[in-house]
Formats: sequence, structure tokens, C-alpha cells
Amino acid sequence: KKAEARELQTKRKDTARFAKEYIVGLPHNLPIEEMKNISETISRELSKNGRVVSWYLHEPDRDDESNGFNFHTHFLMSEREYKDGKFAETKNREWNTKATLQSHKKVIGGFINERLVELGLPQIKIEVQEEQAIGVNKTENQIKAEKQNRKNLRKADRKIKLAEVKLNGLGRTERQLTDRLSRNSESDNGLEKQYADFQRLERAYTDFQQAERIREDERRMLEEQRRRDEQERNERLQRMEQQRKLESERAERERKERSKRNEKSNGYGCGFSR
Repeated sequence: KKAEARELQTKRKDTARFAKEYIVGLPHNLPIEEMKNISETISRELSKNGRVVSWYLHEPDRDDESNGFNFHTHFLMSEREYKDGKFAETKNREWNTKATLQSHKKVIGGFINERLVELGLPQIKIEVQEEQAIGVNKTENQIKAEKQNRKNLRKADRKIKLAEVKLNGLGRTERQLTDRLSRNSESDNGLEKQYADFQRLERAYTDFQQAERIREDERRMLEEQRRRDEQERNERLQRMEQQRKLESERAERERKERSKRNEKSNGYGCGFSR
């Protein structure tokens, strides 16, 4: 309700972002109640300095390809500080810096690791990596290229709209000139003016075609950029999935070894002598 009230006040309802989301993976070895406790503690840590935080825990679906290991929590955090019963007029830009993100990752990973040790699971550990190490961040050149592509696309759209306006206006002029030609075919001065109008019409149509080609080229460039980004994202997800599978297999081997040791320690025997 607080976020909705703030949304009604903003002047940029179509583009404004009111919350930032973190998705934190949790070890599947933990009980559900412990996952909830960890999520609540992380929420309290993130809500310092007047930030509103809500969270919800997701368990793996039956059709989930992660074999039941994909436990994770979604954290939604406000972009504006909540103080004295209302949200601030402007966003807190410090909350969206890379330094803040890396600090949150270290705090979250460190807390989960401490809790795993307390629960007797020191073999499980959350590794906190820099964003560049896992391929999350785009390079500066990629960001600049995307901005330039969007800028060029907007320019092309403006040119097309102007050309369409001119084309519509010249279309009406063409019809009017056709009528005049039928009535004043013997007037040389009138014919010269009409010919000049037709030349303007041709130039406007040429501009329209050029703007259309520019927009099509920009669309292809943006589509190619999205395709590359999607490919990079899929590769990153595959690496993460392989890592999870390796951890799962290692945990299963350790469980079997512990089971074998327990069977040996609980065995018994008998014998006799003459």
C-alpha cells in the first residue's frame, strides 16, 4: 500500500522503478523453517537506513529441472527512504551503486556461511564473487552501444513521423494540383508551380524511404544485441547449473560414504572353537 501510494504521486508512472529485486539462492540441505529465519534476518539487514523490504521464499516446482534443489528467496526493496510515515520525494542513489550491491552480497553470503557452520554444515559454503567474474555486468562499450542504438532509433522514428506528415500534406496538394491541371492546362506559370510541388513530393518520399531503411537497420542491430545478451545469459546459467550438479553429486557421495561407515560401525559377528 505504501508503494502504491508513492506510485500515484510520481509524475513518471510509465518509466519509474519503485523497487529493486534481489534473488538469493539457499542451500537445499537446510530445513524450510531455517530458510525462513535466514530470509527474515537478511530482510532486517537490508531494511536499515529506512528502506522498505519484503520477501517471499520459493520452493522448487515439481517440473523444475533443478531436481528439487532450487530453493531461493526474492527480496523487494524500495528505491526511496521511508521516514515519518511517508516516502521521500527522490530516490536514494547510493542504494543502487555497485559498491552497495557488492557490500550486500558479502553480508548475505557471510551470514549464510556463518549459519551453515552453526548448523554443522561447514562443507557447504556460499562463494561471493565480483560481478565481472560471473559475467553479469555488461562492458562499458556494450552499454554505450546500446544507448547509441536507442538514440539512433528515436531519431529515425522522428524522421519517419515528419516524413509521414509531409507525405500526407503533399498528398492533399497532389490531388489539388491534379484538379487544377485539368482546369488550367494552358497556364505555363501554373504548370511550373505544380511541377515544383511534385518535385517536393518526390523528395519527401525519398526522405521517408531513407528514414524507413535507417529504422530497419537499427531494429536489426538491437535484435542482434538482444540475441547476444540472451546467449551470454544462457551460457552463464549453464555454468551455474553445472556447478549445482557437481555440488549435488558431491553431497550424494558424502552421504553414501557416511552411510557405509555407519553400517560398518553397527555390524556384529559370532564364532566358535573346538
